Amino acid sequence: AQPKTLLISDIEPGNRYELVCTTEAGLVRYRMGDVVTCTRFLCRSDDLVPLPIDQEEIPRIPLFSIAYRIGSLLDAFGEKTSEQHLMDALQRTSVQWKEQGIPLDIYDFTSYPKLDVFPPHYVLFLELIEEQNSKQEYKISEKNFQLLQTMVDSEIERQLCQTNFNYNNVRKGSKLGPLVCILVRNGTFSNFLTDVLVTDR
Repeated sequence: AQPKTLLISDIEPGNRYELVCTTEAGLVRYRMGDVVTCTRFLCRSDDLVPLPIDQEEIPRIPLFSIAYRIGSLLDAFGEKTSEQHLMDALQRTSVQWKEQGIPLDIYDFTSYPKLDVFPPHYVLFLELIEEQNSKQEYKISEKNFQLLQTMVDSEIERQLCQTNFNYNNVRKGSKLGPLVCILVRNGTFSNFLTDVLVTDR
């Protein structure tokens, strides 16, 4: 069934909406695939945008944050894990590492749902870098690399359960298995992209 189309005046803060675009160039109700969250409406305290002096003249101007793109979710059982969920979980994990004296940041990552096993689970590939000191970047030591590989799964799993309660519920129901994190060496993602661009594969 065709989803109901709403105008700007119909939306409410806290809800998510898919953008539909109509332009003079010929796009008519084009579903862009972007899902946004209406965070709130513009108020007089927002000084970046001049507002009319008369309170009654102020229109309902919604402010949005990007939620995700349709098709980019990890969604095996309705848990709808977005890139933002993963980024929040990884950021929290990085903060925890630093508190433990391991000065590492998440440089890049990618993920996919592994559905051909039972129970299915998420797989994350993580590229890490050490914190920069005096503008000099250090390579991750073999000791840190091996240490993190043994504990990264459980730590990111715990953080993801906190950032996405739907994922937490699915995990508690044992529909999904615990996620698997694979640490890759520094430069892996850039080398892969370079190889793709050079070979046009």
